[in-house]
Amino acid sequence: MQDLSRMQDWPELPALGLLVTLSASAQSIGQAAEAMGLAQPNASRSLRNLEWDLKVPLLRRSPRGTQLTAEGHAVAQWASKVIDAYADLNAGTRAIQDARAGTVRVSASLTVAEYLLPRYLTTFTSTHPDIDVGLAVENSSAVIAAVREQRCDLGLIESVSLPEDFPAEELATVPLLVREVGSGTREVLDAALAQFGGARVAGEYGSNSALKIAAATGLAPVVLSELALRDDFSARRLVPLPVESGVALDRELHAVWSPGRRLSAGATALLEHMVSVHD
Repeated sequence: MQDLSRMQDWPELPALGLLVTLSASAQSIGQAAEAMGLAQPNASRSLRNLEWDLKVPLLRRSPRGTQLTAEGHAVAQWASKVIDAYADLNAGTRAIQDARAGTVRVSASLTVAEYLLPRYLTTFTSTHPDIDVGLAVENSSAVIAAVREQRCDLGLIESVSLPEDFPAEELATVPLLVREVGSGTREVLDAALAQFGGARVAGEYGSNSALKIAAATGLAPVVLSELALRDDFSARRLVPLPVESGVALDRELHAVWSPGRRLSAGATALLEHMVSVHD
């Protein structure tokens, strides 16, 4: 196994690059510095420090310019292999970045996936044809779990901000058709009715479609996002029931990702696109 305990004493990469450039083509430190985009005083300082650190005479300086010593040429040959290895490292990591940018794994709650993402993804794929989006549809708590376990690049959920006070006694007495525990819709309802003992459940389903069918039969009122019910209201299959303005059933949509996982270029592009379309 390699001994890495003295890495802090190893030569700096820019100094090795200057040495390789002098060995290959540059006729002076100034030319080597220009080729690497460095200021000449900084380049001269790096080479002096390199000689000091290695305790090997690398350069022969004269009024006619700077030339490598025999030892300098030998060190430059070894340094060239280090730079090639570092170039391989950069190329490999860029390939990984490109691969991650090319496929974005999204985990979305049901309402977001059914009623918002189709519009977002249609316009996104038309402007980013090189980026594939993989979608998993789950309830909000499962989306959070997928984000924490880094099984997705981006999570899209409905979240709730708890109000301080609201008159919801009457709504709490009505049996309701509701989503399963863990969904964003259920979270909002439970929070709004918490101080009155919570919602009375007439039926609990993990599907918006199943809830709407049950409501259409007259079983009980259904609690769903307005987005999910828009077509049913238009077709008069269902009708909205009035709720006092103080009952806090509004919610925000949030994008979430793991703090330990940097967003890929593709995920960043998708998120920026959704924000611009939503605005």
